[in-house]
Amino acid sequence: MGWSQNLFRVLWRALSKEVKEQVGTDRFGNKYYYIPEYKNWRGQTIREKRIVESANKREIDYEVGDIPTEWEAWIRKTRKTPPTMEN
Repeated sequence: MGWSQNLFRVLWRALSKEVKEQVGTDRFGNKYYYIPEYKNWRGQTIREKRIVESANKREIDYEVGDIPTEWEAWIRKTRKTPPTMEN
């Protein structure tokens, strides 16, 4: 991702009232975030989001299995609560 895309993303988040809340990390170092439902600057309701920030920043370095199944279930909303360290 180029520096212009990063700049655009930072500006967009600042203007859109999008608040990321980190809910955990996995053994690979991936970070997981929850963004609650909110209204944007135009009054539209934006649905909740669950996202992962890969420890491996380059997309070409991603491999199948880099996200554990319990976290993938949370990202896909088949699991309501994020996994704990005991899981």
